[in-house]
Amino acid sequence: MIARINFGVNQIAERAGYDKMTTILDLHLRDGRTLSARADFAKGSPSDPMSWEEVAVKFEDCARFVNWPAAKTKSIVAVVAELEEVRDIRKLTELCSK
Repeated sequence: MIARINFGVNQIAERAGYDKMTTILDLHLRDGRTLSARADFAKGSPSDPMSWEEVAVKFEDCARFVNWPAAKTKSIVAVVAELEEVRDIRKLTELCSK
């Protein structure tokens, strides 16, 4: 599928300026139609922040990709969710290093 993808500089995105990370996506369909979408700020940027739940799901997806045990991942998410209450940060660093 990657061979069918063309990356390039879009002049409209360039003109948007460096205060935005404008992305324009054009999908050219076999029937001749083109579907387009634009985002000036990526999800997770200060202008479009992720919720706690979205961050947790993203972390879990990344951990699954590198084959971390699900229990380890869930434990890390649970500790981070209560990070302000953690009295000893070694609890988190131990989970991350196992």
